[in-house]
Amino acid sequence: MRCLFRLISLLALVVSILGVSTDELHASKHEDVLVAKVGRVPVTVFEFYREQQKIIPLNMSFHGGLSEDKKKAIREEVLETLVSRAYRVNYAIDEEIVVSTDRVDKKIESFKKKHKIANDSSLKDALGDEGVQNFRASVYRELLAEEAKRVAVDSKLGVTDGDVLSSYEKNKKMYNRPRQFKARHILVKVDPSSNKEEKEERAKRARELADRGQKGEDFYDLAYYNSDDRSRYVGGDLGTFHEGQTISEFELAVKALKVGEVSDPVQTMYGWHIIKLEGVEEPRLLEYDEVKGKIRDSIEAKIEEEKMSEWMEILKAKYEIKMFMAI
Repeated sequence: MRCLFRLISLLALVVSILGVSTDELHASKHEDVLVAKVGRVPVTVFEFYREQQKIIPLNMSFHGGLSEDKKKAIREEVLETLVSRAYRVNYAIDEEIVVSTDRVDKKIESFKKKHKIANDSSLKDALGDEGVQNFRASVYRELLAEEAKRVAVDSKLGVTDGDVLSSYEKNKKMYNRPRQFKARHILVKVDPSSNKEEKEERAKRARELADRGQKGEDFYDLAYYNSDDRSRYVGGDLGTFHEGQTISEFELAVKALKVGEVSDPVQTMYGWHIIKLEGVEEPRLLEYDEVKGKIRDSIEAKIEEEKMSEWMEILKAKYEIKMFMAI
C-alpha cells in the first residue's frame, strides 16, 4: 500500500509540474507521430525534427548540399541520441527523479529567445501540430534525462585531489612544454609555376620589405598593407607557437633572431617570409597548479565514458524499444 501511495504521489507531482497527463508523459495517443517508443517513453517526430535541425547546419558543405549517405548518417545519429535519452527517462521515472517547473520554464524561455518567439501565442503557432502541452512534455523529458545521468553517472565519478596529483606525478613528461615563440611575419607569395623573372621580382620585393622592417618601420602596418597571408589583417600576428610546430626553414630563422629583430627574407615552399620575433619562453615543466584542472577533466571523462557505457547496457536490457518509422 505504501509503494502504491508513493507511485500515485510521484505521478501527481509530474502532472503538477508539467500540466500534462501521465499518458502524454509516457506515450503519445497517436502512433503516427511516434518514431519509436522505449519502455514507456515516446520518441516523437517533432523531437526528431528539432534534434536533426541542430546537426544539419554543422554538416553542410560550402555549397549547402548534403549527400544521401550524409543525410542517412545524420538520421541515424539523431535516432541514437533520442533513444539514449528515452532510456534515461525510463530510469528517472523508476527512480522517482523529478525536475522542477522552474527548469522547464527556463528551458522553454531559452527556446523562445533563440528562435525569436515573442510570446506564448507565437509559440503555439510555431509548434503547430505538436502543441504547447506536448512540447512542454518533451522539454521535461529532455531535462529528466539530464538529471538521470547526473544521478546515475556524474555523481559517482569520485575523482579525488590525490588521483589528480598521482596522475601528474606519473605522467610528468607529458607536461614538458617546449620552447615557445611569439612572432609576426610578412609573406611574399611566389607562384611555383612563375618564370625566372617573376621569381626574381618577388625576391626583390621581399628584400625591400625586409629592409624597411629592419630600419624600424611599423611592422603591423608593413604586414597589413603588403603581406599575401591572411594574417595581414592582424598585422601579421602568428600568435604563440612552439618548437616543431612550423616548417623547418621558418623555425631555423626564428631561432636565429633576438626578440625585437626582423629577419632577412626566408624562403619556404610558400614564398618569402619576413619575420619579426616578439617573444620567447624557454622550455619548462608545467607546474601542477597549471594543469590540474585539465588532468581532472581527463580522468573524469574517461571514468564517465566507462560508467555511461555500463549504465546504458543495463538500461537496454531492461527496457524494450519499438520502432514505428523507418529512418
